Amino acid sequence: MTSPEGGAVPRPAQPLTDLDFHSGARIAELNQLVQELSKRMARDPGIRATQELVVLKDFVFSLLGLVQQLDGRLPLANEYLLLSGGARQGSVDVDPGVLDRLAPGADYDVDYTLLVPVLQARGCPVTLDLRRCPPGHAWLALAPFGPEACHRWADCCHHHGGEAYLAPGLVSAWFSQALGTVADWTRAVPRPGGPAVERVAGQGGLVTLLLSHGAVRALYDVVPVVAFQGWPAAAREWLGRSHFWDGKLREEDVAGGFYLLPGSGPASGPAWRLSFARSELHLKKAVPPPLLQAYQAARAALSGAWGGRLGPYHLWTLVLWACERLPARYLGREENAAHCLLGLLDDMAAGLGAGACPHYFLPGCDRLAGGSEPGLARAVAAVRGDPAGHLRQAVERVKMAVGGDQSQGWLGARTPGFSISLLS
Repeated sequence: MTSPEGGAVPRPAQPLTDLDFHSGARIAELNQLVQELSKRMARDPGIRATQELVVLKDFVFSLLGLVQQLDGRLPLANEYLLLSGGARQGSVDVDPGVLDRLAPGADYDVDYTLLVPVLQARGCPVTLDLRRCPPGHAWLALAPFGPEACHRWADCCHHHGGEAYLAPGLVSAWFSQALGTVADWTRAVPRPGGPAVERVAGQGGLVTLLLSHGAVRALYDVVPVVAFQGWPAAAREWLGRSHFWDGKLREEDVAGGFYLLPGSGPASGPAWRLSFARSELHLKKAVPPPLLQAYQAARAALSGAWGGRLGPYHLWTLVLWACERLPARYLGREENAAHCLLGLLDDMAAGLGAGACPHYFLPGCDRLAGGSEPGLARAVAAVRGDPAGHLRQAVERVKMAVGGDQSQGWLGARTPGFSISLLS
């Protein structure tokens, strides 16, 4: 196009806010890609698939009932916390490097994490021993749970100074074997037209169950935990601070309980990892949707890079820190989803460069603690250098997983934590 005088007509200057100078990507295009990815990953599974998922959930609970009958270790009246999204999606704080590589669409259609208390600390005067543990971990003495619990868990103990401590690695080994045993029972006597156990694998302190019913394949990461009411003393300082969720959530919901999760260390190790999965379930309600979409996009763009000690859960930690630092009115604008995505990548790159990944709930606890994850650092740099290109690839992966626009295939990767089921 030319002007009447024959010279080129200058194009309107691109607004500064619509260009990311680090990568040259257009913010408007990034926003469109984030929105497209979010919509494709939130596909409605349909009525039939929903019914099949309910059957599979009930089947998992029936397997846990058989585990309780096996040797009476699980509490008769128990509370399970069911989270949407498996451990590989960042639903709980586990080391991703200890989990095998499974992909949505190729290996399963929908995934969950199920926290199963092996002990309920309700009413027990339990004091966690943090003296001999790395930050964010604790030893758990069995004596406060009474002589019956000490007898029941005698072969899963670590003894130190005349005290018996419940050993998470031994508990995980028992749980994996028990769940594998009852799964074999159901395989030996299959129910025509009923759910089927495709795989049982213990790894990293949890057990991965791959189940199928009809055309639906569901992955359950089942984690044996110790459940507590109230709030740990190690996180009391955090609770006394001001937070982004003040006035939006009740403190009794956010600080109503916590868990001890098995670590991925040697089987004889006595240290459990503190987990705030119940609190995070409530906190997600206060996170602005555009920031959640940016988290989902960053997680998808980095999907092949997770490993070692850092993974999607640590990206989720950056989301919580972003909520603390930035105004909710900024994070809540739909047009800022791309800025949120770039900010999360920048924050992760800065943390990897500094060898730091501060825990959100535990002051002084650093999940990276001066270490390095060079592979992840390179992956973050690659995505940050071409965010639009990597988001297009993520969109294509989802399209392939769901079979284009067909209703079959992958049922969608939900943002972890939006599904809860408490049974007693």
